[in-house]
Amino acid sequence: MKTIDKIITKLGTSRGAPMGRPNIGGRPITVVSGRHNRIYKKNNKHMRIYDCAVPMSGDVAYDKGGAYWGIGKQLRVKYNKDLSFVKFYRLGDEPPN
Repeated sequence: MKTIDKIITKLGTSRGAPMGRPNIGGRPITVVSGRHNRIYKKNNKHMRIYDCAVPMSGDVAYDKGGAYWGIGKQLRVKYNKDLSFVKFYRLGDEPPN
């Protein structure tokens, strides 16, 4: 199963579609430690941030899982592999990192 399929899960919409999806956690930071006046960057695969377009339905107002987002610029999501960080945004509304 692709990671995006774990983020955009199918929603029970028998009572209508929810507005969007929640963001999860804060952006992970790189841990730096110093020893003998040297700085070491700890490489953690869970800190890497991925970014992709959210798959939308044919009418582009709903994602493939059934959450309503409205019509606008391309919907995107930033996340890390363990999904402790997930952030949805519209293309052009998020400053580059």
